[in-house]
Amino acid sequence: MMMKQKRPCNDAIQTSLLVLVRKLSDVLGVPISLQIGDPAFNIAQALVPARKAAEYLGVSQKTLANWRCSGTRGLQYVQVGSRILYRQNDLDDFILNSRKSSTSEKPAGRHG
Repeated sequence: MMMKQKRPCNDAIQTSLLVLVRKLSDVLGVPISLQIGDPAFNIAQALVPARKAAEYLGVSQKTLANWRCSGTRGLQYVQVGSRILYRQNDLDDFILNSRKSSTSEKPAGRHG
């Protein structure tokens, strides 16, 4: 007699896909973001606190605060009460859009 195999729940599938995407990102050395509509997208997992965002970008939390106040760097953020959060997609886009091929290129922001 053949037993019916239990189907995994959506949360288990989402978690597995997130783990797979992160590992693929590490292997390729390129940030990979999940987009809204992807089966593995989960807004709660896609929001990063300012401390982690600063760590991810390699800058201080004070630098992020300065960027938020001046609005010069174009890095979007979410404010929930007093908490400052960043979408992982926005952090990845910020990194990709900050790429330069020459030191003579003008930096983005108020001086660029």
